[in-house]
Amino acid sequence: MTSDKVLRDTFSVCPVCLKKIKAQVVEKDGKVVIVKECDEHGHFNDTYWARADIYHRAEQYKKPSAKPYQDNCPQGCGVNNCPNHVSTTVMAVIDVTNECDLRCPICFANASKPPDLYRPSLEKIYGMLKFLKNQELPPLAVMFAGGEPTVRDDIVEIVKMAHELKFMILLATNGVRMSQDPELVKNLKKAGLNIVYLQFDGLTDAPYEKLRNVKLLPKKLRLVELCREQDIEIILVPTVQGGINDNEVGDIIKFAAKNVDIIRGIVFQPMSFTGRTAEYVSRQNRIDNSLLAQKIEEQTNGMISEEDMFPVSVMLPPLQIMNSFLSKSWPPFTPTPYCGLWNWILVSKQRKDKFTPINRFLNFEAFMSDLKNLNMLIKKRKIGKLGIYMRLFLASFKSLDWGKVQREAGLLNAIKTLIQIHTDPSYDSLGYIRRRMLLIGGMAFMDPYTFDVERAHNCVIHYMTPDNRIIPFCVYNMFYRKDVEKQFCTPRIPAKTK
Repeated sequence: MTSDKVLRDTFSVCPVCLKKIKAQVVEKDGKVVIVKECDEHGHFNDTYWARADIYHRAEQYKKPSAKPYQDNCPQGCGVNNCPNHVSTTVMAVIDVTNECDLRCPICFANASKPPDLYRPSLEKIYGMLKFLKNQELPPLAVMFAGGEPTVRDDIVEIVKMAHELKFMILLATNGVRMSQDPELVKNLKKAGLNIVYLQFDGLTDAPYEKLRNVKLLPKKLRLVELCREQDIEIILVPTVQGGINDNEVGDIIKFAAKNVDIIRGIVFQPMSFTGRTAEYVSRQNRIDNSLLAQKIEEQTNGMISEEDMFPVSVMLPPLQIMNSFLSKSWPPFTPTPYCGLWNWILVSKQRKDKFTPINRFLNFEAFMSDLKNLNMLIKKRKIGKLGIYMRLFLASFKSLDWGKVQREAGLLNAIKTLIQIHTDPSYDSLGYIRRRMLLIGGMAFMDPYTFDVERAHNCVIHYMTPDNRIIPFCVYNMFYRKDVEKQFCTPRIPAKTK
């Protein structure tokens, strides 16, 4: 047995009383655990990452924080007035209701048909959107969530408001109503909806019966077809739990690859023990980021390996360079490497059951080294815009494996796309290649057992509240959701009897 090694000190909370307490992230027997003790409720020891080797590989991409910790987190939270927070909002989440047409036993939002209704008015939602738009670095995207947002009959108007403010728009949905209402899907497309963020737990009935209490697969498949008809892109969102659907990870990836013309990605969400989940599922079968990476490799027969999965912060160097010549900067992608692991894969144009992670098309280490050196020149103001363009293009050009590029993308198309990306770094600049690319990732949200204040400080996915507070995703669901919904809810009006 190996000795314990303290990797870092942090703050967490007691899972029982939610009081803030000191914690340590510790390497023990090949795992990384978070250890803490509450004066009242005792000692807690929970798995942080089940594989220490993958944890350490991800940590190579950690961005050091320049802000000292102050003693008011997670209490008094709100990114816009918090001295601790070091990241701006990349995607803002706006809950438009606490109602839902399902009652999933694992709902972290504890949504259902509550006696009091949380349903911000159109005017209030517009004010929240304007507040976000007026930030120094506005978020790239806004996601409407809940509850189930499509239970609102004015969801089309809500999407239209966000579109008029030029946000990329995602709709987080279970797909039940949309699968039964082609006209709604059509109207959402017209209103400007970009992406359906679709709850999708597997390709058999079993996960839905266990996680959602109802068979839903036919509705999910129907909605995929309706979105294809309207050209609304989809991101699949499986909640993953050991012993329930962790054996379907590979099948979900293969399904997405088969439908890559309309499915843009998969965001696996390992179960977090908040809301109703803590009462329903055992933590003993918890899937974390490292186990998810392992299962992706095993179930894709190595087409995507553990080493192909990177934390989001790997994107920071290219984004810093892009922001040096963009007229309007993007928010920096600065979450901790502990939040999740990601990559893009390119689906073969000959066989959709074959795919390649994009890092395998280039000498990744050499490319990242070139970007690091270029960033140093930019910071020292030793290079102009034209020089940045040229060095960035040359770094990409010399790092690429042109044999692989020729086989999978075609030489002329690849060069054209490369030029477009460097002169107009946007989603649309990917051109036709984006219809063959899938984002594969996992985001392990925190719960009271795994809460780590460092992750909260660096979070880039934030809830927007009706009183114009911007609160990190995990922090909101653990500490603020109930109070916000209670503060802004209205009593439900009983249906009139005849």
